Amino acid sequence: MRIMEKLRIFMRRKTALRKCRPLVWMAIVLVLTGCPHNEYIVQLQPRGTAIERTLVFFREDGVNEKTRLPNYNDFDADELKAITALYPAHGLTNEGKRYTARGEFTSALPGDVGGAGSYTNLSTSLGEVGFYVERFRGNDDMAALTERRSKVADRLTDLLIGWSRMELGREPGYNKLREFLHVNFRRDLKNFSEYWWAGQLVNGYKTNAAEEFGVRIGQYLFEHGYFTLGELPSLVKDISGGDSKALMRLIQRLVARKMGVPEAASVPASLVFLADDTVMENSLDKYIAGTDFYRAALKKWKAEKKRTPDLKPLQTKDVASDVLDEMVSGLVDFTMFSDGEPDHLTVRLSLPSAPDHSNGRWDDAVKQEVWDSFIEGGGGTNAVHLPVTCYANWIRADEGFQKAHIGKAAVTGDKLLEYCLWRSSLDVQRGGEWDTFLANLQPGGGWWRKLDAFRFSGEPEQVGTNDQQKIPLPSAYPRELIEKAVE
Repeated sequence: MRIMEKLRIFMRRKTALRKCRPLVWMAIVLVLTGCPHNEYIVQLQPRGTAIERTLVFFREDGVNEKTRLPNYNDFDADELKAITALYPAHGLTNEGKRYTARGEFTSALPGDVGGAGSYTNLSTSLGEVGFYVERFRGNDDMAALTERRSKVADRLTDLLIGWSRMELGREPGYNKLREFLHVNFRRDLKNFSEYWWAGQLVNGYKTNAAEEFGVRIGQYLFEHGYFTLGELPSLVKDISGGDSKALMRLIQRLVARKMGVPEAASVPASLVFLADDTVMENSLDKYIAGTDFYRAALKKWKAEKKRTPDLKPLQTKDVASDVLDEMVSGLVDFTMFSDGEPDHLTVRLSLPSAPDHSNGRWDDAVKQEVWDSFIEGGGGTNAVHLPVTCYANWIRADEGFQKAHIGKAAVTGDKLLEYCLWRSSLDVQRGGEWDTFLANLQPGGGWWRKLDAFRFSGEPEQVGTNDQQKIPLPSAYPRELIEKAVE
């Protein structure tokens, strides 16, 4: 799809949906267009040291208007095979093209959807804590992603410089335009890309992030001279009305400005081609036909021609479209406007009550922590989005034990979390000594003195003689934690 056509689609949809959040835009697009995508529903049920995982997955193409059920498509055979291998024998069942995989896991979770995760349960006499965290697809190498976008911005800038030289190299003021493209535009393109991706990331955590970062990008472009205040009202009106030519006129005036043409002067005849998308695209096709991009595409086409004699002739416009699409998609995300749609993921973690820490939402009606996200389709090594990450931590005090042995349920919340982490770090001998001591501790009757007197075997009364050189005893931490909690 050519860039200007993507722009038209973007502006038409943006006008109708500008008050919606981006994830809602995607949902509406999926319903309206029925584009095929994978659906994954992960259901998690902690069971002590293990967690039961049920994955329901299928490929759908919209919804049947009569039954309101998905229109099921064939699921990718290779991915189906990979998921099956991650679950116990006979752990996969299906109803037609709707599949269910089920199994119990300890520690590491299967990368069935694509990614990595873990489950941890730390159980002590005072209570227990559970941890769930999982990354779904994406690419978390932010340094590499930033470097990749920077290189794409350089390639696109170099392409525009070459194209501008072909069309305008002999025009007065071209050297000014080239200097602008080589230095300022190159830098601004990189900043624009970083703003775009930062806004997309923050939007997952902040309701009005998309709007805020849109304003930030606009402010940046204004400060760096890409449009004037006088152009703004007309530009907003035209673009809101779906008129892509408004942007083309803005680009035309911007180029004239960077070539030193006064604002009051007419646009030079040499820039007329920038006001007509057909003429402009034909000009770009002509330039790309003489570049390494076209030569590489031609070489690939000739190789395929030998295997497929009836292969259709290579079209310069197709090469140009592919080159631009690859570059632009490397800078900003046009996922919702492309032919392919993102996959959809729902994760449901069943718990007796809401977790103490989580980035999901609690559904009290079904006692589940829920995450709902769109994820990058395919989950391959060329992912350009940051991963979707789900995490939850729940803390459950054993109130009966605490009341019986320290007088009340005092060690709770994050203090219990810290205690469980400390207890799990002990070796077998010290862990046994502490658990035995705690099981025999009774409230009242000078239990404070008993608690203060506890030492692990072989542990001195105190290490060091100088107050400034004293090192806390290993037994000091739990004693002080319980004393402060009860106080």
